[in-house]
Formats: sequence, structure tokens, C-alpha cells
Amino acid sequence: MAEIPRTALERVLARASELQTSTPDLAESVSEERLLDIAKEVGLDLAHVRQAIAEERARAPLTEAETGALLDALGPASVTAQRTVPGTPDQILMRLDAWMPRMESLATRRRTGDRQSWEPRHDPVGNFLRSSFGAGGRRFDLVRVDQVVASVTAIDATRSVIRFDAETGAMRRTQRNQAVALVALLGVLWAVAAVPLVLLVGAGIGAGILAGITACVGGAAYLTWRTIRRAYRNAVDRMHLRLEQLLDELEHDRLKEPPNLLQKVVGQITAR
Repeated sequence: MAEIPRTALERVLARASELQTSTPDLAESVSEERLLDIAKEVGLDLAHVRQAIAEERARAPLTEAETGALLDALGPASVTAQRTVPGTPDQILMRLDAWMPRMESLATRRRTGDRQSWEPRHDPVGNFLRSSFGAGGRRFDLVRVDQVVASVTAIDATRSVIRFDAETGAMRRTQRNQAVALVALLGVLWAVAAVPLVLLVGAGIGAGILAGITACVGGAAYLTWRTIRRAYRNAVDRMHLRLEQLLDELEHDRLKEPPNLLQKVVGQITAR
């Protein structure tokens, strides 16, 4: 039997997947065991296939994001980060559940199987952090998300795939509303300046001045939009970076809470 070169493997698998999708009498799903058998037959590394299966299962169904021209122009409504880390799903979620409330100011929302979500605290401390977007010289970059969902899927007994999905739809809508309100305010200011000008100076003489005012207002509206969009995207980038940092800590087993004051005192006494 002729062998298929490695360079053609992706094309063969893609075409086989296309044929299966377009054939109505084939099963709509395949068992994991059958998929591993198929992978073995075509010479794929089973460890890589198991990791790919775990990554697919880690995908979380997110709330459908609101769409619109301004919303889409602002940026994405969710942030995703994914990594293979040591530990079982239970171990990883236990570490995160101890970390998130104290270190990220997020409250546990719910847990379903190997998926857990957190949301911003709705108390004076949480409100303060959301309004100031930082405290004590340290940014709390996740306090303005709608929710953070961690989905963990075991690859084997010692490794798991964890995927973070942070939804930012509410913050995006707020930024959109602020942009619309500020542009509308600029429009009102333009009308307040333009109407008296035309009435007092006359349409002919005031046309040039009116064009200048219009250009200034239009430029201010554009700069306002650019500033709000940049602020939103910077916030989303910081959220993504924070999720990647959490994955770094999990990957290298450094996700440990710093000792509190009592633990420090006890540690100093013990050391003596």
C-alpha cells in the first residue's frame, strides 16, 4: 500500500472531514475510542490527539454577544486564553477558587462539573475597585468583566487543558454609550454655536465660520471616539495578559496566596 507523504496529510484529513460532513447517512458524532483508532491508522501521535480532544472539550459556551456597528468597532466582547498545565481538574479548580476571591477580587458564581465561573464582587470594595480600576499600586484587571469561566479537561492522570473565557459585554456597552453621549453633546454645542451665528451674521458671511466650527466639532467627535476605543482595547489587552499570567502561575505551580499578617507573625515566631 502506497504511503501518504506528511505534507499531504492535512489535505487528506480535511477532505475526509468535508466528505463526512456532506454525507447525510453518516453518524453525527464519533466516539473518542473510534477517533483514536482513526488517528492511529493515519499515523498521528495519540498524545497530541488526546490533547486536541481535551482542548475541544474545554471550549465554554459563552453568552451570545450583542452586535452593532459601534460595538463591533470598539473591539471583541470576550477574551480567551488556554494552556496545558499539570494537575487534575479538581486540583486546578480548587487552587483557582482559593485564589480568585482574595487576589483578583472575584466572587464564585457557580461550578458545574469541571467548569467554574467567577464574577466581580458586588460590595463596596468591589465597586471601588471597578471605579478606580486599581488599588494599592496593583491593577485588578479582571474586576470589570461580566464573568470569568475556567473550563478544565483532563488529558491524562497528571495533565489537563485549562481554558479561560472572560466576557466583557457590559463594559463594551458602557463604552459605546459614553461615546454616543459625548458625540451627542458635541452636536448640541455645535447647534448652540451655529444657529445664533447664522441669525446674527447672515448665511453668506457666516458660512466660512460655520464650516470651521463644524470641522472643529467633527474633529473633536473623532478624537473622542478614538480615545474611548483605545481605552477599551487597552483594558481588554490587560485582561488577556492577566489571564495568561494566571496560566503561567498554574503551569509552573506558583499559584499560591501570599501569607497574611497572622501567618507572617507565626512564621517569624517559629523561625526564632
